[in-house]
Amino acid sequence: MEPRKGRAGGARSVVRALLFPLLLPLSIAGAGCLAGQWLTLDVRAHGGVYGWLSAGLLAIGLYGSARGISRPQTRGDVYRIVVAVTFGVVVKAAFIAAALWLVFRDRPQYLVLAVAMAQIDPLSVSAMLENRDMSERAKSLLAAWASFDDPVTTVLVVILGSMVLEDGSGVASGAGDYATTLLGNLVLLAVAAAVWTVLRDGPPTGRDGLRSRPAFRRLLPFLRYAALLALLVTAVWQFLMLGLALAALFFRPELGVWLGRATNAALVVATFLLGMLLAGGADLAVGAVLGVATFLAQTLVAAVVGLGFSRRDRASLCLSQQNGITAIILALLLEPRLPEAVAIIAPAILVVNVLHLSSTGLLARARRGGPPGPAEDGGPRPAPVAGTSLARSAGTGGASPDGRG
Repeated sequence: MEPRKGRAGGARSVVRALLFPLLLPLSIAGAGCLAGQWLTLDVRAHGGVYGWLSAGLLAIGLYGSARGISRPQTRGDVYRIVVAVTFGVVVKAAFIAAALWLVFRDRPQYLVLAVAMAQIDPLSVSAMLENRDMSERAKSLLAAWASFDDPVTTVLVVILGSMVLEDGSGVASGAGDYATTLLGNLVLLAVAAAVWTVLRDGPPTGRDGLRSRPAFRRLLPFLRYAALLALLVTAVWQFLMLGLALAALFFRPELGVWLGRATNAALVVATFLLGMLLAGGADLAVGAVLGVATFLAQTLVAAVVGLGFSRRDRASLCLSQQNGITAIILALLLEPRLPEAVAIIAPAILVVNVLHLSSTGLLARARRGGPPGPAEDGGPRPAPVAGTSLARSAGTGGASPDGRG
């Protein structure tokens, strides 16, 4: 009876591995596609419901991603993370764009699509962190990498979109003046830091200080929530996503399960909107090339970033490319100025995630029966990134046990 139980448990785990990360989002997109047969979206980047909604979804996703960054296991890995989310993102985007150019030629706007796909989805990676074949150090590196490459790719999409795509209402409101946009992000960051200095946890600032008053301390949780809401609204209003992502590194009121639920709700809404826009058709050829090139680009960059890790860890890092909420929302934001964005990025996301699931499944099968991967350190397990995959959040609310998402 034991072998039969083992086979049944293995079958259930395979079904879960395929159903939740892949089939559930496909079902949501399919429902959106059906709705799109009767309903038409007024696709305008600013000044319309679609524009404000897509910008709001991006703000929630970026805040959840950046908030989930945990301290690296070693100081040396800080350098690796910086390289991965800066130079690594540029290398990945260049590799993807080169592959698209070799196949399709004379389409400079595809460079923007390459950048939009050159990040790793932190919601999907959070589920991958349960992989026991990765050391704690590798998990910490991957969690930070997946969390912080989102704002980097978002800023690059805004800048390149304003340079490459034709004029019109679109991704970057006022992004033509880069100095003004940068100044706005810095002002938002400075204001957030000043507000959090007053509202953060800590001892009273003095005998007669404001924070020493009991009435003020009772109001602190509500003031933190109000300040966070104001931060999100301002970031959406002025499209200051970089400042928001940087503020999320320290501006962290206790949200319990609500941050994970909000992030996953944003994923559901974005996937549904993606499906509605897909009612007009998909460009499977370009999407397939984009997806394969994205997966191969991650393999190339991770092989370099993972130098010094064990062979087991490097293999897992090389196969860690997944795309989800950020790529979906960037496709929605690009659609007004690049009407083929959703038609190309949607099948590319599917290709990337199928490649990830199949390759990691084959890798796990090859490792099965062998000795467990050696632990490279005995440090504590890193906190998962804010939010989880759609499947895990159904049971946990998408938050870590300490309530910090």
